[in-house]
Amino acid sequence: MPFNARRPIGGFKVMYEYANRLSDLGYSVHITYPIKTEYIPYRFPYWIRLVLSYIEGFRTCEWFEFRKNITRSYVKSVNNKYIKQSDVIIATWWSTAYDVGLLNPDKGIKINLIQGYEDWEGHVDLLHRSYNMDGMTNIVVATYLKEIVGQYTDKPVTVIPNAVDSNKYKIADIIKDRNPFTICMLYSIQEIKGSSYGIEALERVKEKYPELRVELFGICPEPEGLPEWIKFYRNPADLPALYNRNAVFISNSFTEGMALTPMEAMFCGCACILTNIKGHSEYAIEDETALLYEAGNLYQLEKGIIEFLEDNNKRVKIAERGNEFIQQFSWDKAVMKMDQLIKELYKNRN
Repeated sequence: MPFNARRPIGGFKVMYEYANRLSDLGYSVHITYPIKTEYIPYRFPYWIRLVLSYIEGFRTCEWFEFRKNITRSYVKSVNNKYIKQSDVIIATWWSTAYDVGLLNPDKGIKINLIQGYEDWEGHVDLLHRSYNMDGMTNIVVATYLKEIVGQYTDKPVTVIPNAVDSNKYKIADIIKDRNPFTICMLYSIQEIKGSSYGIEALERVKEKYPELRVELFGICPEPEGLPEWIKFYRNPADLPALYNRNAVFISNSFTEGMALTPMEAMFCGCACILTNIKGHSEYAIEDETALLYEAGNLYQLEKGIIEFLEDNNKRVKIAERGNEFIQQFSWDKAVMKMDQLIKELYKNRN
């Protein structure tokens, strides 16, 4: 991993699910967290992060429940001195993958799990170089990423789409019986998530439909000045229940790898209004599985919300079709593909 995430992050959640489910298949899984990964903008200097790793241990990982036989450790950095020998080593985030690509072959068959076109912090030349490390196999989580990565490498690129735990995220409240004036939305302080204009659109709709009820959730503190009719839940204990008591879910992101929250919402029966970006394209089909709008376009978002409020039949139809379509993105399928690929690579390693 690039670091130890103290709060839920989608890309970490994907890696942790693979860890658990590969462990269930009989793999011996160890998770390594470097205290220093190049090109990551840390809040604290190295020595503070080092001290915190000793003091905190892994208590801050309680947001995810690991299988008991999974082991974890901190290391100073990703290099041959600190990384243990293994059969397979899987990295995510380009700078971690770049370091893994420099390891000796005895550290394991190398896999780069690419969860987005990670050009947000610059260093694009190094990002593209991470796709071309010797002995590294590239896996992407969405079809559009295969096209992007393929522009910068001649190496084969395998697609294994992100997945959702369908045993946890599922319909509990009947779609057609939900109050159509209930909406939920992920809130984030990151500008790329577009939360500010999402709230503005909801405030506009509230003026026309006073019965509107909104629930926000996220990992950051409650935003200041939030209207009293908007409820905020930080790290909700039961996110599936939150999705189920709402009829509509909206996403305002400008960019995503393959966004998990809309997938979770679809599994739970929400009708989704999503930005028309590549990170939603794997499961968002206009007027079939979701309503789509141009990222940042306040008026298109407002129009989409009102469309669901005024046409409940459409809301129900899209929610049901979205729920049916999203079932293909199951963890059983994803892990089966990963297991098959690992065994094939291991068989052909020489």
